[in-house]
Amino acid sequence: MDFWFSYITLAEIYVLLGLSTNLLVGIVGIFSVSQAAVFGVGAYIVAHFLLAPEPMSFLPALGIAAAGCVVLNVLVTLPSLRISGDYFVVTSFGIQLLATAVFTNWTAGTGGANGLPGIPPPDLFNHKLESTGQLTLLCTAGAGLGCLAFFLIMRAPFGRLLRAIREDESAVAAAGKNVLRAKVSAAALAGAFAGVAGGLYATFLSFIDPSSFDLDASILLLTMVVVGGARTLAGSIIGPFLLLALPQLLPLLDIPTTIAAAMRQLIYGLLLILFMMFRPQGLAGERL
Repeated sequence: MDFWFSYITLAEIYVLLGLSTNLLVGIVGIFSVSQAAVFGVGAYIVAHFLLAPEPMSFLPALGIAAAGCVVLNVLVTLPSLRISGDYFVVTSFGIQLLATAVFTNWTAGTGGANGLPGIPPPDLFNHKLESTGQLTLLCTAGAGLGCLAFFLIMRAPFGRLLRAIREDESAVAAAGKNVLRAKVSAAALAGAFAGVAGGLYATFLSFIDPSSFDLDASILLLTMVVVGGARTLAGSIIGPFLLLALPQLLPLLDIPTTIAAAMRQLIYGLLLILFMMFRPQGLAGERL
């Protein structure tokens, strides 16, 4: 039972990350490969406040993490949005590598390559959520609120504006709409989703290290969106649940543990290539 609770909890955390990535890549058309870095900042902020000599309560720490990731995503995205196409991909790639280097070498703040162990479980109204079932309920509530927010945003005029920008940015600008402000607003929302996901991830695992927030993690997020289906809420849910289930099948193939991690990356890469070639809209995405 704990295995299923753990799987569902982790998948729900990645649903929030899927929403964050889908908002940028699928809805607005900003191909970013640095969302794992923002995810990591949220996780480290929450861990810092919970591990402090005078620990902060979980919800205020999560709020600060979300706000910090909003600011970070805006600061990162604002200058980069003046670059388009392949140049933006290269810029976001560089940001991801820079963040990984900081996570790995800033020993005083992140624990360096050894990570931060012993992160306490979250608390709500002075009640510690220590069991896996309680953490699952917390993450279910977080993912549910995130999905509701995404659903409402996509059906609001702002959501239609973002879709229009993806289809024809020049036409939207000619119509008198502020394209840059809309893109920065989308980046801020994506940062909030990633920050909340990072806080939930840190308290769920009680240990974080740079390997969870590196370039491979960003590629995994992109794969989840592509496989699940870009531009739709369903795709942001299906992708994480499916791709996190696939590694559980590897033990059935009697694959040595020394190459299991490489096999996971191979599977994710093949899925990304196959879906881009034969079904670019994903399992639940809109036809492109």
